Amino acid sequence: MTNFKKFLFIAISLSIISFIWWLILIFNTFPKKFYIKDDYSKYSETLIVVLTGGKGRIEKGLELFEKNFGEYLFISGVFEKSELEIKHIVDNKLIDKNCCVIVDNKAKNTFENADEVRKWLDKKNKIQNIILVSSYYHLPRSYIVFRKMIKTKNIVLSPVNKKISLNENYGFYIRLIILEFFKTIYTLFLEE
Repeated sequence: MTNFKKFLFIAISLSIISFIWWLILIFNTFPKKFYIKDDYSKYSETLIVVLTGGKGRIEKGLELFEKNFGEYLFISGVFEKSELEIKHIVDNKLIDKNCCVIVDNKAKNTFENADEVRKWLDKKNKIQNIILVSSYYHLPRSYIVFRKMIKTKNIVLSPVNKKISLNENYGFYIRLIILEFFKTIYTLFLEE
């Protein structure tokens, strides 16, 4: 076997092993210690961060906020057309909590989400905990990005409970998971 064939074999083997690890990671819900516990509402000094861009994320953040899992709700990302109705619900449903709900429309990706949250946290020194809300496939990479940019806070995860039904387009989810895999690998090797 030539050196090139050995290298190719090792590269392909490592890629397959890392992709299998990735599938286990996202479908076995990431290491459980990173996920929110039922009694998390006992903690104070908590910010709930919702990363927009997927179905059910804002609703999950609102649910956690209404159950007093956090003192503040930070919704980060651009409200696309499908989310304008949710923005209206947020504005109307939480009208009496304007002091505690931050809607950021500057961030356009996960890195910018973390940067906007970091800037806001610089003004709120008392916040010690972050509950990060996103889709199950997005949370591992989001956690890595937030951990790199916000080192001094405790970060726990709250996935949107998205059940894939038999009627849905599996090709979409396969492409999404593969794309997220490569984005996560890229994120792991980025400098801080």
